[in-house]
Amino acid sequence: MKYYARIGILLHRLRMIPLAWLNLPWRSQLLIAALSYVVGISGLWLLFPSTHNGVSMFLPIVIACWLFRYRGLLATMVLNGLTFQITYILLLRGLLPDQAFVVGGIVGFITSLGLGVIVCWLRAAVDQVRMARQQILAAEQQRLLVQLQEQQIALAYEQQRKINALKDQFLLNVSHELRTPLTVLGGSLEILNDFGERLDPTTRAQYMKHAIESQEDLAALVDRVLDATEIISDIPNAKPEAIDVRHFLQEMLAHLKAHEIAAYTVHLQMPDQLMVWADPQFLGQVLHNLFSNIFKYVPTRTEIHIEGVQAEPTAFININIQDEGPGIPADEISLIFEKFVRLKRDMGGPTRGTGLGLYICKQLMEAMGGRIWVESSGQPGQGSRFCLSLPPVTSR
Repeated sequence: MKYYARIGILLHRLRMIPLAWLNLPWRSQLLIAALSYVVGISGLWLLFPSTHNGVSMFLPIVIACWLFRYRGLLATMVLNGLTFQITYILLLRGLLPDQAFVVGGIVGFITSLGLGVIVCWLRAAVDQVRMARQQILAAEQQRLLVQLQEQQIALAYEQQRKINALKDQFLLNVSHELRTPLTVLGGSLEILNDFGERLDPTTRAQYMKHAIESQEDLAALVDRVLDATEIISDIPNAKPEAIDVRHFLQEMLAHLKAHEIAAYTVHLQMPDQLMVWADPQFLGQVLHNLFSNIFKYVPTRTEIHIEGVQAEPTAFININIQDEGPGIPADEISLIFEKFVRLKRDMGGPTRGTGLGLYICKQLMEAMGGRIWVESSGQPGQGSRFCLSLPPVTSR
């Protein structure tokens, strides 16, 4: 079977040789035609006495017509005529013994002319097929180029839409955060300006206190945004080490504010000796941010479930934190890990925030080679499940 396959490959390569000639430079094509004339004339000289028709000259005619089409046909007819004329002169001088040269030469010349026309027609057909194929390839390339441009436009549009959505979220967040202290500050200053002299000292001091507190709230808000932005722009390289997840979580829970953690029932379901490869400072910051959000948005006297899951010894370890809060709407899940994003329902609430906590969590998790995501049905009471995935120590 291999023998026949090799023969087939060899025959295919032989068939492709004439097509390969068409891609050669014109100088190489001219050299091939010249070499074919050397072979043809040698054959004519050696084989003419026994053939009488100059059939060996078919080779240069075929090659020249194939490479140069009708120009090659004209050139070969002129050269063949000269060749036969020189041979005839040699015959008249007795240098060639064959007297049937004239008949053989004429027959060979006419046959060569017909063969050359056929080869030129075949070459023209091959050129048309090649041109049609090139046009098809060009059209396909153009179609792919247009498709790629459309995809790039769609991607740019989606990125711009996402940027606009983040911008809107940021503006809503800032306007909400600034509105309350600005209102209190402006109202207090206006009252002091209009009625300051008629107010008793206690009332005047109270309005002044409100104005100062509002100013401090504004300054604190700006500081939080600047601090968070600095953290985002300069996250250091992670320094991972082996961490016992259960022990680490127990220590972290013990360092939370007592009155905040006491308001919830925490269930820790974590196997012993579950070791992750992570940066302790980064992991502590991520967990602190997640619990801070729980204390802000999840009703008290509810349960918090923390569990560790590892499908197999070499698989990543998941740390899942499930609460019983209001959940996250499905259309906002993809945005909560972006900069300055807060849920729409929280914008009108009393709880303040920069919208950067979860974004920082994502950056810290990725710096440790892990990832973070959230699962939520968006139904009140069913809560949210924040999942942290980190590499195990055994993979190091």
